[in-house]
Amino acid sequence: MTRTDNPASVVPTAAPTRAAASSTSAASFTTPPTNSTTSSTPPHSPLLSRDFILLVAGQGISLFGNMMLRFAMSMWVLDETGSATAFASVLAVSIIPTIALSPFGGVLADRMNRRTIMVALDAASGVLVLAGMLAFAAFGFSLAAIAVMQIALAVLGAFETPTVQAALPQMFRAHGPVIMRQAMAVINQVQQLSSLLPSFLGGVLYAAVGIRPMMTVTIVSFAVAAALECFIRLAAPDRTADGDRLPTPIEDLKNGLHFLVYERPAVFQLALYAAAINLVTIGYSGVGFAYTIRTVLGFDATVYGIADGLVGVAGVAGTLIAGLCAARLSMRYLPAATAVFALTALPQGVAFVLPIGPNARLAVLVTGTCLSMIAACFTNLIAVPAIQLSTPEAMIGKVMAMFGALCMCAQPLGQMMYGWAYDRMPVAAVLLASAAALAMGAVAVIPIARRLGNWG
Repeated sequence: MTRTDNPASVVPTAAPTRAAASSTSAASFTTPPTNSTTSSTPPHSPLLSRDFILLVAGQGISLFGNMMLRFAMSMWVLDETGSATAFASVLAVSIIPTIALSPFGGVLADRMNRRTIMVALDAASGVLVLAGMLAFAAFGFSLAAIAVMQIALAVLGAFETPTVQAALPQMFRAHGPVIMRQAMAVINQVQQLSSLLPSFLGGVLYAAVGIRPMMTVTIVSFAVAAALECFIRLAAPDRTADGDRLPTPIEDLKNGLHFLVYERPAVFQLALYAAAINLVTIGYSGVGFAYTIRTVLGFDATVYGIADGLVGVAGVAGTLIAGLCAARLSMRYLPAATAVFALTALPQGVAFVLPIGPNARLAVLVTGTCLSMIAACFTNLIAVPAIQLSTPEAMIGKVMAMFGALCMCAQPLGQMMYGWAYDRMPVAAVLLASAAALAMGAVAVIPIARRLGNWG
């Protein structure tokens, strides 16, 4: 039930040939890998282990159900209220508990068996949607009930996301950074496909069967995911370093923050870098893409829908391409990946300076945004496994949760900033400023990449 809704973001949502050295360096800061998991690993490929296949299948099915529900709810609210902003407001509000509670989700992931947490949260999500469906059947449409259900699902997601992010290094830490990146690439591919399919199927299904059967699909998806996850073999996190007294959740969070700021400052700096990149990319692609196509260029909703679909396909392609390159990437390529990111924004800005027609500008805008999606997949695949491998087993849940919360905080800030900018500045100025900001990010991340190179 991982909630990764924007694949372009550089969020704790990588590369190479120094696998043996990297694995040794990481191991010196972590608990022994033999205590991390009880899963059996086939000698030919750890990625074909039963536990990883079950994790991938469970997460893909759960995310598919969640995205199908979100699409169906948005259509239902639009039909009942005629307002496109009503459901968007619900989703905007639901991000608040996600940001506030995800660090506590990280604490839980470092205390309890992560398989148990995943099973419980997917089962609870299914029960929650079932209760909502029964309430709607009895009392009819209620925007307040929809808001409560979506916020409750966001709370559950805040606890599951860091759990899944902690489970991957528990499974693959002993195999080194190359396998970690390949595993992350598989997860990213499944997330992209599970997010894209509801966009294509949701409209057809909603028109054909309505809201209740689509909610049933979501309930079944959560139930199947929970059933599959029951068979994942993961040991409970090793907390022997805590001694006889288990820290309180607040003490655990303080320990995690101390670790980030004082013991791994490069990881903390990378989190700040990722948040800054998110602020820029969410703003110019999430806010500006629709505004530019519909308002500035004057195209209708059909054209925008096709363009948005192409960007979604590019996200899937990006995860596939990055996955194929996973074994040849490394942290030293992170500045280059960010520079390529900047170069994809530059032609978009230039197109709005040159005296060309709206069709040509649309082509450049869509092509550039698609390439941005692909570049984002590479930055994710380089950075996230390096952070996971540089963090001890007892800290991984908290660190990834705080990393994700920091990046999520940047998203609404980026949306507000870019909304203000697009209302008051030419599109060319906004896009060129975004390209410049990304280029500065590519330079700023060079010393961070060098310090974290031992883990990537």
